Amino acid sequence: MQHFIIDGYNLIHAIPSLKHLLAHDAHQAREQLIHHVSMLTHKRKFRCTIVFDGAQPKDAPRSSSHAPIHVVYSFPHNADLKIKEMIEQSKNRSLLVIISSDHEIQNFARVCSCTVHTSKHFAHLLFEEETAGEEKSDAPLSQAQVTEWLKIFGEKK
Repeated sequence: MQHFIIDGYNLIHAIPSLKHLLAHDAHQAREQLIHHVSMLTHKRKFRCTIVFDGAQPKDAPRSSSHAPIHVVYSFPHNADLKIKEMIEQSKNRSLLVIISSDHEIQNFARVCSCTVHTSKHFAHLLFEEETAGEEKSDAPLSQAQVTEWLKIFGEKK
């Protein structure tokens, strides 16, 4: 099973709404990111670790309620170093998928035989999945569709 390792704040900065929220409420930005990623992990069936820079905030739960997502805080190091350590300690690096826009992490991961995606690419995947089943209500009707609807409901003048 693939294991995604995500640079959390890097991904938050790739999602405009979460980036804006981060400036006002870091806890809520992290929670929303975790929620979106959790939805994708349930659909796609992969394991995931989200790595955030710094120490675990006091408002963060001590145990993860977001299974199959594991949330890690990098203190006393930064997230980049923590991600590198996780890659080095992995027994099967070819199953790792690293999500980061940091070129140093990307290059390190590639050398270690990991799959790499930018945060922006993964952000698009997150939101494509959420809207995949929804109909597009803003698409204009073709002339043939308009004519068909007018036949069904009777043309009003």
